[in-house]
Amino acid sequence: STTSLKVGATATVMARVTYSDGKSAVIAPTWASSAPGVATISTAGPVDNTGTVTAVAGGTTTITGSFGGQSGTVSITVTALTATATVTGVSVSASATSLDVGQTTTVTATAAYSDGTSATVSPSWSSSNTGVATVSSSGTVTTVAAGSATITGTFSGQSGTVSITVTTPTATVAGVSVSASAASLEVGATTTVTATATYSNGTSAVVTPTWTSSNTGV
Repeated sequence: STTSLKVGATATVMARVTYSDGKSAVIAPTWASSAPGVATISTAGPVDNTGTVTAVAGGTTTITGSFGGQSGTVSITVTALTATATVTGVSVSASATSLDVGQTTTVTATAAYSDGTSATVSPSWSSSNTGVATVSSSGTVTTVAAGSATITGTFSGQSGTVSITVTTPTATVAGVSVSASAASLEVGATTTVTATATYSNGTSAVVTPTWTSSNTGV
């Protein structure tokens, strides 16, 4: 297949391998470009096991992914910007904008050109509040603490933003364990039972549950 890009634009490539038993899976191959002067390929894709193609100059190149002695290709055609085509705006979007602390999301930027076309680009990323959320050069946003942060992508003098809201996840009870100070008793003796709840955030605490006996005659 063939993908067309403008100079400065990017595209994500993914490789899927098919095995002799009929199963298939997305894998991380060794990527190569037949003409790096036209388009480069890096392993820093927006999600795991993907690569990012960056258009450098007008022309055609073949992107090859090699894995386990096999390879697959995709053709990339790069169109040079005309002298009058300039970036008129940048829009930024995120795969998710409301996140819990510790989660990640991916941001992407699309540039609009004066000739009426648009393309996905690789801008310079920044966060207005790195104490709430950080952003990597490849566009991966990692949440740090509850609050809000504005992620900005800047390309060719134009910028776009997206707001990220981070909340502290509500812990739910994941399980309850019960222990007894003595499990074997004589008739008339007593023992104390204790219940400990484990929560979804990894913490635990002694709680007061509703107690029942499966055999009140014992």
